[in-house]
Amino acid sequence: MGNDSKPKYFTVPIKVIAVIIALMILTRFTFVVYDFIKNPFHEPVALSQEAFKHVMTALILLELFALTLRFLLQEVIDPNLIVITVLTAIGRDLIAINIMEVDYLRIVAIGFIFAIAIAGLYILKKT
Repeated sequence: MGNDSKPKYFTVPIKVIAVIIALMILTRFTFVVYDFIKNPFHEPVALSQEAFKHVMTALILLELFALTLRFLLQEVIDPNLIVITVLTAIGRDLIAINIMEVDYLRIVAIGFIFAIAIAGLYILKKT
C-alpha cells in the first residue's frame, strides 16, 4: 500500500503546477496576440520591430505550451527537446534585439544561457 500511494503524492502536485504553468503561458500568449491585433502595423505599413517581437514571443510561448502539454498528457520529459526549445528561444530573442538600443548586460546574459544550453546538449548527446 505504501509503495502504490507514494507516487500519487508526488504526481498530483506536479500535475497541478504544470496546469498552472500552462494557464500562465496561455494568458501571456493571449495578451501578446491581443496587443498585436490592437496595433499590428505602425505608420510605415510594414512589419515593425514591435510586431516582430510579438510574433517571436508568441512562437516561443507556443513551444513552451507544447512542452507543458506533452508532460501533462504523456508524463514524459524529454531533455533533448527542452534544450532545443531553449536554444530556439534564445535564437529568436537574439533576432528580435533592437541593435540601436542594445543592452550589453542582456547580451552577456543571453550568451551565458546559450553556452549553458550548448553544454547541456553536448552532455545529453554524449550519454
